[in-house]
Amino acid sequence: MDDDLLGVLIKGPTGTAKSVLVRSFADMLPNKKIVNIPQNVTDEQLFGGLDIEDAIKYGKATIKGGILQRADGNTLYLDNVNLFDPKMLNSILECVESGKVIVEREGVSSEYSLRTTVIATMDPAEQMLPDGIADRFNICAQSYSADNESDRNQIIISNLEFEADPGGFAERYSKEDSEMLQCIEDAKRTLKDVEITRADLNKISKVCIDLDVKGHRADISVARVSKALASLDGRTAVSDADIKDAAILCLLHRRGDVIEEKDVTQPQTDESPPDEKEREMVISLRKEDAVEEYAEGTEDVSPEIISEESPEAGEGLGTVGEITNSVKERLENMDSIEAIRLHKIVGKAGRRKSIEVSKRTGRYRGFKIPNGRSVDPAFDATVRAAAPYQRTRENKGLSINIEPQDIREKIRLKKDSCSFLFAVDVSGSLVKSGMMLDIKNGVKAMLMDSYVQRDKVALLTFRTGEVRLSVPFTRSVEGICDILENTVTGDGTPLGPALMLIRGYMINYVRKNPEERCFVILITDGEATYPVMRGRDATMELKKVVAIMKVPNTEWIVVDSSLIPGKINHALNLSKMLGGRYIRLEDLQSV
Repeated sequence: MDDDLLGVLIKGPTGTAKSVLVRSFADMLPNKKIVNIPQNVTDEQLFGGLDIEDAIKYGKATIKGGILQRADGNTLYLDNVNLFDPKMLNSILECVESGKVIVEREGVSSEYSLRTTVIATMDPAEQMLPDGIADRFNICAQSYSADNESDRNQIIISNLEFEADPGGFAERYSKEDSEMLQCIEDAKRTLKDVEITRADLNKISKVCIDLDVKGHRADISVARVSKALASLDGRTAVSDADIKDAAILCLLHRRGDVIEEKDVTQPQTDESPPDEKEREMVISLRKEDAVEEYAEGTEDVSPEIISEESPEAGEGLGTVGEITNSVKERLENMDSIEAIRLHKIVGKAGRRKSIEVSKRTGRYRGFKIPNGRSVDPAFDATVRAAAPYQRTRENKGLSINIEPQDIREKIRLKKDSCSFLFAVDVSGSLVKSGMMLDIKNGVKAMLMDSYVQRDKVALLTFRTGEVRLSVPFTRSVEGICDILENTVTGDGTPLGPALMLIRGYMINYVRKNPEERCFVILITDGEATYPVMRGRDATMELKKVVAIMKVPNTEWIVVDSSLIPGKINHALNLSKMLGGRYIRLEDLQSV
């Protein structure tokens, strides 16, 4: 409806018909095609490059547009958008926003227009989309698996009927499709007449601020979508319901997911509400600000804004607060019940990066001039480099004469991989505190997280008399869950011996796998009760052990499993000594 809404993101588990939904848009978008961008596309294929035919025939260097040129006037589709290279995604979305593509290849510059809408799909369990890229999508819709027998049966029936008679199935719903198409066309005509007041904009801004949304793309998107929803309903004025629905569509993918680290060294106290005089003073100041703003001559500000913060106002703070609370509740309900995600624990350090590899592995993502002899030549780039000179070179009976200076070498990239060692304290203190079940469930949830399934995981458990590397690094996590479930618990905490075993194992592992990024996730209350050497004080000895815990390319994360930290927070102190991150188990359970 609104051609300025350029990006739609559809999130959902695999097998929930996201791609089917996108393909069905072709019937709702007359005279527009769905142009798909494949995962293994190169820059030249996507943005454009040298026209080899013209170069060979005429010796003329001209640019031929790529997939994006075919998308002009059509709809661009990115399946599994979260698995694309972030730099490429940024370039695509930048071109879409600017409405043009600038191509510079082999010393030749060219430009072509790009008026399109991007529709992207992703499975959040595969990999999260970087916040900066997600923010470029105006709208985000969530798909879910059907959770009742009747709906699932209907899906099966519909699929079988379609496969048996695709034409008849489409004809059965043609009337509904026509009605929907007509509704969209009517909404497009109405959209230009829809007005959004300053009061509406104030509500939108307040909702975005209250939900701690960063940047301003969200506010603008909510305003545009609110107008589109009003036009879809045949109205020329935006309602609170429009703002609420628009906020749900525009803010679902714009909320932060980083765990906040609490300062547990300070006592946690509830903030007492301000007394009545202070409350009256705040309301008075806000009223004065609103009156002053209105007095400055803003034409479209309704006088109702003056009483917007007043407790007597029937549509003031209550309305904005109700919209915010409703949006927040809906967004929370829309969040699928997810496992504790390991990338949330490791934070930004856990984000995957693309690294260049010298071997003939990884995805071909570009080319370069080789330094010496090339073992992995880029044939397409080499031909493009040689093409403009064919009219002046002796062909020697060849279709194209390639000289040494034309040779280009492939740049191959692959995602860096991670290895996670879970070191779990299964001592008696945790059994007594009742936290052992939470720990087992938490570790199993993290292990089953698909983020981990693409990497390697290992499991180490420790209690008095038994410090065991139960599972060396592996990509199979199912067996680890069974082992953890059947692990014997009880006795003291041999924290020092556990760290010594971790150190020896990780140093050897890193030496054999220098490209791996490693994380040790130590789940313990941090209180050592059993030393490495008999007769020593376990706590004092622990300080000496931690001092030699320098493992290359490895980060430490201490998950405090104590029910309530005592006067001395042993887990926090341990994380500081290790130079790692400190996280409370209860914080993990809240993400």
